[in-house]
Amino acid sequence: MHSDSPVLTESTTPSQVLRKAGAVISGGLGVLLLCLGLASSVLVGFVSSPGAAKKTTIRVVEQPAVQDYLVDEIVNELEDKANPIERLVLIFARSKIVSALHEVVEKPEIQNLVGDVAAEAYSVYVDNEAASEIDISPISSAVVEAVVGTDKRLRIAENLELDPITVTRNDNDFDFGGLRDSVQPGSWLLIVLGVLLQVAAWFLAVASPARKLQRLGIRTGIFGAVFVAATLVLGSQILGMAEDEVAVVESLVGIVTSPLLSRFAALTVLGIVVAGAGFFMQRKENASTAS
Repeated sequence: MHSDSPVLTESTTPSQVLRKAGAVISGGLGVLLLCLGLASSVLVGFVSSPGAAKKTTIRVVEQPAVQDYLVDEIVNELEDKANPIERLVLIFARSKIVSALHEVVEKPEIQNLVGDVAAEAYSVYVDNEAASEIDISPISSAVVEAVVGTDKRLRIAENLELDPITVTRNDNDFDFGGLRDSVQPGSWLLIVLGVLLQVAAWFLAVASPARKLQRLGIRTGIFGAVFVAATLVLGSQILGMAEDEVAVVESLVGIVTSPLLSRFAALTVLGIVVAGAGFFMQRKENASTAS
């Protein structure tokens, strides 16, 4: 006698349904936490220490758009302090001055000095070290030498000589150090939790190892691609809000988003490879069963 009623299999029992649901939730949440942990670790890595702050600052100063902005600001400062004759000289010598200043800001030693300034300021504001006096005279001296070297009549540049900067932190200033110290371990905690949830999803899943591998790769690839898209959209939104110095903002956005995109792209590729391995294993299993 033939019956049209479905046969109750092991995969349809309540315990198996709960395990499947647990695997889906654990797997999805795990990849989400992993992506968030990667993003936060990248962002905090830019300013995780005085050395990191120096490295980030040097990378910023290396950007052509930032160098153009700095040179323009210096020239504008000269024009503001110039008398009518000096302004006339500035008009005719502007291209030479701009070229000379670009040579200054492109020098590794000058960029390194700017990085040192950022590192010392970081030590005071973030690490709560004692007030620090930062000597920036080598930078201003290099600028003065470059400007005066183009035309001796531009002694006005000597007014750009700057006294050392004293960096102090007040008791009511925001506690950047506390924020950093909480975000850094939090980033690693998210990554560890993400990995542990993937392990839990693997053992909860009711499927063959090949199927588990496929699902792991698919969800990893999907979340990686989603975060790549989210990073691109966020960067585009920030650029869209920039009204002035768009080129500078674009350079800064690129510095921040580049490592994020590389990590999420790598995660996407890893997911594709893992899923492909799972499909390959499944095909071998099906072929051996058929034979």
